[in-house]
Amino acid sequence: MAFDSAREMNHNHLKTVNSLQKTEMKLVEATRRHWEPLRANIVSKFNNLWSVPELGNMEFTASGALCDWLEQHGFAVQRRVCGLPTAFRAEAGEGGPVIALLAEYDALPGTDNAAVAHRSPTGKAAGHACGHNLIGPANCGAAIAAALAAREAGLAGRIVVLGTPSEEIVWGKVAMLGLGAFEGIDAILTSHGDYQNGAISRPCQSVMNGEIIFLGESGHGGGTRRRNALDAAELAVQSLERLRAHHFPDVSLEHVLRVAGHIPNVTPDEARLWFTARHADFERTKAVFDFAVGVAEQAAEMTGVAFRHQFISGTRGYLPNDTLARALHSALELVGPPRWTEEGRVFMQALAKACRPDGGFTLDEGIKLHTQGLDPYGQDDGEASWRIPLGRVNWAFPEEVPLHNWALTALSGHAASHPGPLMASEALAIATVRLLADPLAVETAKAELAGRVNGKVLGEPAFAALKTMRHRPESFWNASWVE
Repeated sequence: MAFDSAREMNHNHLKTVNSLQKTEMKLVEATRRHWEPLRANIVSKFNNLWSVPELGNMEFTASGALCDWLEQHGFAVQRRVCGLPTAFRAEAGEGGPVIALLAEYDALPGTDNAAVAHRSPTGKAAGHACGHNLIGPANCGAAIAAALAAREAGLAGRIVVLGTPSEEIVWGKVAMLGLGAFEGIDAILTSHGDYQNGAISRPCQSVMNGEIIFLGESGHGGGTRRRNALDAAELAVQSLERLRAHHFPDVSLEHVLRVAGHIPNVTPDEARLWFTARHADFERTKAVFDFAVGVAEQAAEMTGVAFRHQFISGTRGYLPNDTLARALHSALELVGPPRWTEEGRVFMQALAKACRPDGGFTLDEGIKLHTQGLDPYGQDDGEASWRIPLGRVNWAFPEEVPLHNWALTALSGHAASHPGPLMASEALAIATVRLLADPLAVETAKAELAGRVNGKVLGEPAFAALKTMRHRPESFWNASWVE
């Protein structure tokens, strides 16, 4: 009797497992069935956003197109969320859990290029040299497919799309987090182009950035260089370069001079020094950033000019989440790696040769769960990842094509760039529906986050320039903003 009872229990357990597997298979099949008809729309929006590259907080065409698309598929869209002109929050479904996908769509100044395998500037103010024209449509397409599949299956839960402007200055998501746009979200999923395909569960750099304004007095360049604003900026830069080796060899400190005078014959009365600090540890990043601000203030005092620091933003690096990364990796294995055409490969090889004439051609064609190492860049969703579990999918560009370079703009406007984000989009859709169907997995991701944070006091998200970004974002980009 005991043997028969055990056999019956085992049989019932197997029936339950088989039933769950069949249910999940149906969910996956439904998601892929809803995603496939969206493919052409996703690709069309890749091209549309690329053709109208827009700077941060001025992405009116891109955000408008994505909002319209989401509304057409039943999402309730709140535009100008948090008072930001190009931010939005779109939502579909009812109940919980609440899964958010992040849409990015800003471009980079000075990186415009035609979609050709050689340097060919278009004269536009910006270019999609980080492929954000691919991220917004891919992630919105994933959200639409997931919402359709969830509705068909009768799943409880909500799918949110957060339209996040101005990622390139690590500002948009930090500001939206501080202003409440992430309220009520249980887990975040997103994607980005890089040099490997797969799910990412490894950290990236923390970032702090701000602009120093030196104000002096103009005069004839042939006379006394009294109260020269450019002198102060150059002294600050030279001092920081001298101090780097002994005080912060572990921290990346980069800068640009956005205002530095007009002609040598007129002493500059204004100079603007925008600099960024990066390090894996947020506290170390902030300490060096504050030190650099102090050096700039001393340079202003020594040269007799006025000093003003205008903070922009700061963010922690990405906090890995293995639970979400495994969910994304599982979805990616179902979808498979990017499927490049021969024409696409030939174009990417030509771009690689244009960038690295003596180099080869290196393109990741597999799928992995990436858990080791430290990514050398920062991302503004890093701050959110310390408060809400976040999972990321990467897709591969050729290693010889640099990010934030004219060649990446060219690639982002060519069909050769499409297979990667299409892979990511379909995988994100599958993972989103699976998480809605398995609230326990979401709770596990939250528990993992709590364990990693381990009671650390995070403080408020670090951002400024809110009045400028809300009302006069163009003044930020033409370096006339004052706040």
